[in-house]
Amino acid sequence: MKKYDIIVTGDCNIDLIFNNFNKLPHFGEEVIAHDFDIVLGSSAGITAAHLAALGVNVAYIGSIGADSFGQQFKELLGSYGVCTNYMIEKKAYKTGCTVVMSKDEDRANLTHAGAMAQLSPQDIPFNLIASTPYFHMSNPYVLPHFRDVLPQFFKAIKKHQVHTSLDPQWDVEEKWDTDLRQLLPYVDVFLPNETELQLLLKGNNTEVKSLLQQCTTQIISTCGSHGVQHIDSQSKRSYPAYQNAHPIDCIGAGDAFTAGFLSGIIENKSSDKAIEMGCKSGALSTTVAGGSVPYTSRQDFEKLFRQFINP
Repeated sequence: MKKYDIIVTGDCNIDLIFNNFNKLPHFGEEVIAHDFDIVLGSSAGITAAHLAALGVNVAYIGSIGADSFGQQFKELLGSYGVCTNYMIEKKAYKTGCTVVMSKDEDRANLTHAGAMAQLSPQDIPFNLIASTPYFHMSNPYVLPHFRDVLPQFFKAIKKHQVHTSLDPQWDVEEKWDTDLRQLLPYVDVFLPNETELQLLLKGNNTEVKSLLQQCTTQIISTCGSHGVQHIDSQSKRSYPAYQNAHPIDCIGAGDAFTAGFLSGIIENKSSDKAIEMGCKSGALSTTVAGGSVPYTSRQDFEKLFRQFINP
């Protein structure tokens, strides 16, 4: 009998977000930011929080330090209803932290990976995965024990007949050397943004068709305010984004999209309906700072969407 709907794993960090400034500082300069927030960070953490707020039963696996940021990370996840019982304390390391300088639709990040970089495949409880129908990973490129064994890791997950999804995020080493031919047969849904997808494909768009002829993977590629592309072995379809006329910032919007999309898939909705759910969630996330979740339930989600996005 299943205990959770989905297991989410990946990066773990607190975000220190600076907004409303004129320019990024150069070395030797000081620039004033007129807005500042300390919020839940990490692609995986934000995705898990949005999933739980949408009513999905989520367990989170990640590693933190034995410090105040680690405790804050657990408390923030728990406040949304995410199970944090499987999180691991790496006492010799500090909890990950990212300084985010956000401007319009773009941002610059400076991250101390700390404890989150110590997570390894050996920390993943495969007995729990075997009893959970969905598994999602975000940001493997900040997890050095995973990045070179992703195909083998997802193959091991897939042996348990689990629906798998992967959000690669930015390659912090800028190698973009993941072997998609080896990886994608074990990933049901691959969720890069448009830039990440192009870098992984080395700019060779014709490679997508060849890759997907060998597997049943769906590629869901987010394109910011320009919407979403859905690519599979049969077709390529585009979907418009919902627009928030007065966004606070766009931090975590892609992760919120992922959560909305996965909630639809978990509820057995069609890909079209799941993408629509993702687009709604992504748009709503721009009404608050950083990866904060602006809604507490599905009912609240629909109410806020009508209020802020689709009046």
